[in-house]
Amino acid sequence: MKKFLLSLGVACMTLSTFASTRVLYMQNFETAPDAAATGWKYGGASMSIASDSFGKYLELSQGQTNGRSAKVTWGANIFLNEDGTPALEEKGETLPYNLKFDFSIVQGSNNQYNGEFTVFTNHAPIDNNKYRNPWSQKPEASCWDNYLFDMTQWEEKDADGKVVAHPTEYVIDAPTVVTEGADGVKSYGIDFSDPKTFTPGTWYTVSLEVNTVDRKVDYSVVDLEGNEVQSGTREVPAADINGDPISMYAEGLFILVARYQTIIDIDNIMISYESKKDWASKPTIALTRVGQTADEQLDLAMRAYSITFLEGETLHVTGTDGKTEEVEYADCDGNYAYETTTSGTLKAWTTSGEATSDVVEVVVDCNPIVLPEVVATISSVSEGFGKTYTLTVSNADVPLRPTVFINYEFIGANGEKVSAEGQASGCKVTVSEEGTLKLTSEAYGYESKSCTVENNSKFETKKVWDFARLTEDEIKAAGFPAFETLNSSKTSGFDNWTARKRLYYELAGSEHENEEGATVRDNVYPFGFVAEDNDKNVIKYAVIDNTGKETVDSESYFEGLSIFPDKGKKADGFPNVCMMYHIGLYNNETNNNNNNVIVKSLDPTDFVVVNYINSYGSNSCHPICSTDEEYFAQLAGEDAVFPAVEETKTEGEGENQTTVGTGVWSVTYPLYRIDTVITKITVFKQADNAVEGIEAAEVAGDNYYYTIDGLRLAEPTRPGLYIHNGKKIIVK
Repeated sequence: MKKFLLSLGVACMTLSTFASTRVLYMQNFETAPDAAATGWKYGGASMSIASDSFGKYLELSQGQTNGRSAKVTWGANIFLNEDGTPALEEKGETLPYNLKFDFSIVQGSNNQYNGEFTVFTNHAPIDNNKYRNPWSQKPEASCWDNYLFDMTQWEEKDADGKVVAHPTEYVIDAPTVVTEGADGVKSYGIDFSDPKTFTPGTWYTVSLEVNTVDRKVDYSVVDLEGNEVQSGTREVPAADINGDPISMYAEGLFILVARYQTIIDIDNIMISYESKKDWASKPTIALTRVGQTADEQLDLAMRAYSITFLEGETLHVTGTDGKTEEVEYADCDGNYAYETTTSGTLKAWTTSGEATSDVVEVVVDCNPIVLPEVVATISSVSEGFGKTYTLTVSNADVPLRPTVFINYEFIGANGEKVSAEGQASGCKVTVSEEGTLKLTSEAYGYESKSCTVENNSKFETKKVWDFARLTEDEIKAAGFPAFETLNSSKTSGFDNWTARKRLYYELAGSEHENEEGATVRDNVYPFGFVAEDNDKNVIKYAVIDNTGKETVDSESYFEGLSIFPDKGKKADGFPNVCMMYHIGLYNNETNNNNNNVIVKSLDPTDFVVVNYINSYGSNSCHPICSTDEEYFAQLAGEDAVFPAVEETKTEGEGENQTTVGTGVWSVTYPLYRIDTVITKITVFKQADNAVEGIEAAEVAGDNYYYTIDGLRLAEPTRPGLYIHNGKKIIVK
């Protein structure tokens, strides 16, 4: 984001009546080596230090998890001098202080809408709960006023009780709504009558001026251009719901990130006050551009930095050439641009009156920044040399995290050629014969990196469990009881398999033009709910009920598979084993997720391909068919590919305890929950001489590790069989 340009003016708006700005706390992530070093705690999918052309910031990515909280606590001690006296008390007067932070809701939630931003005082947040109204507490105790600023996501239900989507709409400093029941018990909520909409990806600044004497907080929320979203004054109560005093000292920032897929960025947290004494604050140095000049001419040695400092201070900069210059605030509005093509140390400090700040040093390396290699992962396998590779490249450790593109070219031994340029990470390439796949990562201003994958592993089918194509007699023989019938329009739980209508095919011969003039076909829903009186398009299913069983024979259903051998979270018995006719094997749990299906008795060089349908059919295929039977023969989802892994056991005790291999190889696939089925499991074995072919292709003594499918790695990434310096090795 555009660091400091907007917020510095807010922090220093009363500078003329004071000597200088004293910074009590600052976090802008420029010097953070990783997210773990920031002091933030977060329970979502990932927390990382991200960057753009304006500098670094903290990014919270929720992923496919329930609402999770993030917080940083700086504590009340930042408001004390080194001798323990109150920092805000100067010359017999208690001064107000300023607090600000920048945020961006990059992507709003898409399932629940209970997010919250809170600057809290002396009541610690409850993890994974709302701050003001935590649902884990009793109604009479769920109203906390120990905050200086709060912004809560708009929660709303329609007349039918369904949740209304408000992914980026929040109320700011909204009043508490008190409801008293017939039993006299009070419950608390938030007034959502005045929501504000935040534009995804836009940066906003929250600014607070806190008067600890009058117990008032003047707040404003503005976008990067200074457009006001809302401003006002919060009067902080003297006591909380328990009658305990509420502090006026901010102690931390709390964010509840709603589910799912929410992404929130945070930057430039600063607490300061306008002092009557001289203070000089450390400047901030942020890398803003690499490998190109200001007019976008390529120069791989170029490095550009933004050095920011406060109004009233003088900036001193010693460049990588050893020359020092002074810069006044008025020369650059507190944002000094420094460029160099010479490696060395960049130093910066400030002075204000008689005060001098600490020196900030940055080591500048002007050697070309080499991009990481593209990683090719097998995502599908077929007999012979046929494979689909998923190509990925990570920019996580690349300065400024540029968008890295992928170029690939496959040259087959028999003339097959497949190529593309400028592809995004996550793209796929399918090849059908032996040959070489050349991969190149590319980003403007960075040095490209190329690598090759030898597609010389030949596979043969070893074993297949085709659940979607089992006959009724085969399902019965596996121990399943008589079929039941699902035909429901309710969009809840198991009913979604018919109600969502995600399993369908396009009817051959039904071509016609739609309103846009495009040629389309009619969709046919062999399983989908069509009408209340529909009795034809249904799903047949059977459930082996393992509730209450002390033991189960998990290997008795299908030879070579162990299905749900562990209880997981189920206290009473084992997970049920379930089958949908023409669809596949499923786990009918809603809370006991990820019950294992284990493919047994594998050889070290085997590959297992699990074809699965998830989210009630959202990733299922939609072929062109004339009949339901044609569709049933083709129904499939997405492949997940796994190399065989050696099972382990523990030997010894205490300090002598070690983990050793058992010589037994298998693959474990966690079948998620009721919305997911396995349609098919296929075991592929290496064809004769396949591993020897990898050894021949390996560069002798190059110290790389080669997987059994020909991928070259610097280090093994998981247990399995590898070729290293001409020898087969097993990594456990």
